[in-house]
This record gives sequence, structure tokens and C-alpha cells, in this order.
Amino acid sequence: MNTASRFLRRLVPVLLWFPITAFAVNLDDYLWKNRLLILVAPGISDPVVEQVRDKLESQTQELVDRDLLVIQLFRHGQSFIGDRPVPVGEAEQMRLQLDVDPDDKVLVLIGKDGGIKRRASLRTDLGEIFRQIDAMPMRQYEMGK
Repeated sequence: MNTASRFLRRLVPVLLWFPITAFAVNLDDYLWKNRLLILVAPGISDPVVEQVRDKLESQTQELVDRDLLVIQLFRHGQSFIGDRPVPVGEAEQMRLQLDVDPDDKVLVLIGKDGGIKRRASLRTDLGEIFRQIDAMPMRQYEMGK
């Protein structure tokens, strides 16, 4: 096998990989548009996840008022950005961006400025999260408009 053939054999897998990652979800896509509430857990059927999801469903207006987009990242089962399913590779990429272990059970709050505002247990009271958001200067400005 000549040098050109070896080079092409190495290049083709890289080219095949590139388009997939080039269009992967990037949390920076939500800068200045949404606050992000990210639920990370090993699986979608975890009882704690189900409790948090039930609470979130009952507080839809609070989420809308605060421009809060819920992202659910699971190691096992379908992950979501809002209601949109996220491919496994993209969910893994987001976990890497957040520096969370796939087996963690955490809640991450990201402000519109892209900064992590809170990293806490999934059992954290949503009222605390809403109060924290309401105390943020940008949210204060939004409420004053």
C-alpha cells in the first residue's frame, strides 16, 4: 500500500465523523435567549427524575416567564432539549461541556450569559431555583419592562 492510500484510509473516517460533530448541539446556541435548567441522570426512569419532571410540568408558566428551557440528559434512554429528542452523541457532548459524569444526578442552572449559576442535587426545590433566577440582574430588568 502506498503512502497516498494510507493517508486516504486515515482521512476518510475523519471526514465521515466531521459532519456529525459540526452540527452537534452547543449550549452557546442559547446565549442571551434562554436560561437553561439541565437535568442530568443515569436514566429517564429514575424516580427522582420522574418527580422533578412532574413538578416542572405543573409549573409551565414559571418556566415560560423566566425563559427557562429544560434539557434532560440521560445515559440510558432518550435525552431531550425541551420536547426535542437529542441523539446520544449530542447528549454525551453536552455532558462533556458541563463536565458532569453520566452517572451523576444533578441539576445545572445556566444563565442567559452562559455562566453556570447553580450545580445541585436533582432533589433541589424548584422554588429555590425560581427565586435565584428572579434575583438575577437580567431577570430584574425583564420584570421591570
